[in-house]
Amino acid sequence: MEPVTLSPPPQARKLARQLETSFAAELLRAARPQQKAGGLAGRGAGGDAFDSFMDEALGAAMVARGGLGLAPMLEKAIAGRAAGAPR
Repeated sequence: MEPVTLSPPPQARKLARQLETSFAAELLRAARPQQKAGGLAGRGAGGDAFDSFMDEALGAAMVARGGLGLAPMLEKAIAGRAAGAPR
């Protein structure tokens, strides 16, 4: 008789994808060259906010196209925790 395997709950998949998206956005943020602030040519808060939104959008697009490969591992870990499996 074959063992019964349950697929992770959809909440685990959604959370894993959100975590991978945030991680990808942080990688993009860290890879961007630092801009010198100040003066009349400074970018200000608007430029910083745009960069943050762009990082999040690019991170989400990366995950939608296959991502970094972290989501499946995160999903299993989250589902295991939810089911009360030992670490």
